[in-house]
Amino acid sequence: MLKGASRRSWLAIRPHVLGPRVLDVGAAEGWIGDLLSKQDGHDVQLIDVVDLNRTSLPHRIYNGTSIPFQDDAFDTVLVMLTLHHCKSPETVLDEAIRVSSRRLIVTESTYRFLPGRWLLWTLDTIVNALRSRCLIPVALHFRRDQEWEELFRNRGLILRKKRHLSRGLHRHVMFVLDVRSDSRASV
Repeated sequence: MLKGASRRSWLAIRPHVLGPRVLDVGAAEGWIGDLLSKQDGHDVQLIDVVDLNRTSLPHRIYNGTSIPFQDDAFDTVLVMLTLHHCKSPETVLDEAIRVSSRRLIVTESTYRFLPGRWLLWTLDTIVNALRSRCLIPVALHFRRDQEWEELFRNRGLILRKKRHLSRGLHRHVMFVLDVRSDSRASV
């Protein structure tokens, strides 16, 4: 993600970040976490399956399955444009729920029609290959808005806000989700 796009994402999510402790899962370059840290004073930890970090924030490489932190270690967990890259988005989501005591903020590229899914896969594959020198995993799991919402609902998450950050065939959607104690029981 380029710095300008990161700034727009930061502006969209910042009113929804709860508490000082923030984990950015799939942080890539770390620009959003850097803005949350420098502009808003949050204590931000970055994790990803590769090291693309260009900030001074602490960064850990993890296996893409088990998030290496204790239960409830963070107030807010960000999972931004990440789940569609995961071999098992459900597993990563479950882990994000486990380490969050209060809130998840998920952004995803979604589609309305099958040609939009093909366009997403093509654009995402090319852009991320150029951006990361082919280190970012190829996009695997694009879904429609309603499919993401069903996944969240099935895990007991409470949808507080849904906002389209872009429109057209390729749409970025922000889901602000509250974690309940019984959300962890359903995973």
